[in-house]
Amino acid sequence: MEFLNGLKQKFKEFWESKSKAQKIRLGLSAGLVVLVMAVLIFFMTRPNYVTLYSNLDEKDAGEIVKKLEEMNIPYKLADGGKTILTDAKDVYKVRLELATEGLPGGGQIGFNDIFSKTRLGTTEWEKQVQYTQALQGELARTIEEMDQVETARVHIVQPQKSLFIEPNAQKEASAAVFLKLKPGKELTEEETRGIINLIAHSVEGLKPENITIVDEYGRILSNIPLTEEQNTGEVVNTQLAIQANFQKQLQSSVQSLLEQIFGPGNVAVRVNALLDFDKKTVENRTFAPPNSEQNEGLLRSVQELREYFSGQGSIPEGEPGTGSNVETYQQLNSQGTSDYQKSEVTRNYELNESRENISVAPGAVKKLTVSVVINRELTDEEKDRIVALVGNAVGYDIQRDQITVEGMAFDTQLSDILARQLAEEARNRQRQRIMVIATLLALAAIAAFAYRNSVRRKFRAMEEEKLAQKLAEAQQAASVEIDEKEELYKNVQRLARQRPEEVAKIIRTWLNEE
Repeated sequence: MEFLNGLKQKFKEFWESKSKAQKIRLGLSAGLVVLVMAVLIFFMTRPNYVTLYSNLDEKDAGEIVKKLEEMNIPYKLADGGKTILTDAKDVYKVRLELATEGLPGGGQIGFNDIFSKTRLGTTEWEKQVQYTQALQGELARTIEEMDQVETARVHIVQPQKSLFIEPNAQKEASAAVFLKLKPGKELTEEETRGIINLIAHSVEGLKPENITIVDEYGRILSNIPLTEEQNTGEVVNTQLAIQANFQKQLQSSVQSLLEQIFGPGNVAVRVNALLDFDKKTVENRTFAPPNSEQNEGLLRSVQELREYFSGQGSIPEGEPGTGSNVETYQQLNSQGTSDYQKSEVTRNYELNESRENISVAPGAVKKLTVSVVINRELTDEEKDRIVALVGNAVGYDIQRDQITVEGMAFDTQLSDILARQLAEEARNRQRQRIMVIATLLALAAIAAFAYRNSVRRKFRAMEEEKLAQKLAEAQQAASVEIDEKEELYKNVQRLARQRPEEVAKIIRTWLNEE
């Protein structure tokens, strides 16, 4: 007790010995130390929450929270209740215990859930609803297996079958798919078509064109060609885009060329191109005569006829053929022994043949029409020169293309108005910039003036403090000197009273020295 009292007394003496400013500094330092210690204790003792499950369905999140409360395990919710966090030391234990309870279930009802909850007395309509829900859940789980998909929901609408409605008059089945893609991921047309075919082949009577796929931003992803007709339409649109891009490139090329000569704004160019997108395969067969040096070609066939006659008898005379047998008869030569021979050879040669197959790529130019207008009057010679320049720039074919060049004054009224408006806006922006700069300079000047005054006041205060300190030191020195003189005077008086003769001698000596 005495030790505590002594310690208290020492602290009291220490506190009372300090000035007001020192007391304030000590109090602030003590408060800062206490605050730092409290923060350290808080961070060292608080639970380290980590993610238990994320991207949960509302149903799964509610069941998991209920289970955690039954287990008396602290938890926190984040991301609007879709993420549950628990203490890092309990996370694996909690996951194992929840897994034994079948949690989380993925938020989708599957066929296993239906089979485990089947009860007696279920109506046919309830069975159909349960089947549709299970099918939707299974399809959603299958789609979520894709790398690009984070979550998926499938909604299937099947028409109710009726005996009183003809099959052709019943509505067709349809489906809607909502996809939440992972950050930075996109679905290609092939992947989207795969999802459509997966759902179409999983639902009876569902056609691919009755399936709609949207993402979390509301963009329709199922607008892709599925049939040959749609593919044809896409091809036509692509061809039109290619043709428009080709015309734009030629127009820009001619425009930039002529503006280098006549100046910007003084040239107007329009290009109309007709492209041939038909695929063609041309086969050329060329026949050439045999080699003139050899005077023969490749021997194809030979026909040789030989006749031989010998012995006695009549030898036919006269010209062969029917012409010699019309009016007269052949005469026989009865001149004894005779010998007759005849030889005939027929040779057939092949002609030299060459074949060439040429595949013509689509996109060839069938016709070009270029119109050029210059903002001035042109002579015929200038027009011809411009036509030549433009023709070289676009690849002009005199048998196919057409180039027209005219010179006339442009109507620049609208452009002048726009130019004046732009100039006025530029002046306004310039004035605004000047005002902003002037305001900033004024604020800077005011700040500099205030800083200068504050520096002057601080310097003056320092000088006054130094002067006051010097005056105090001078006053202290003067008071010390006065005190010394008074003490010396008193000592002299006391010595004069005690030894007057000696004092008199000393005074006489001082007088004689002077």
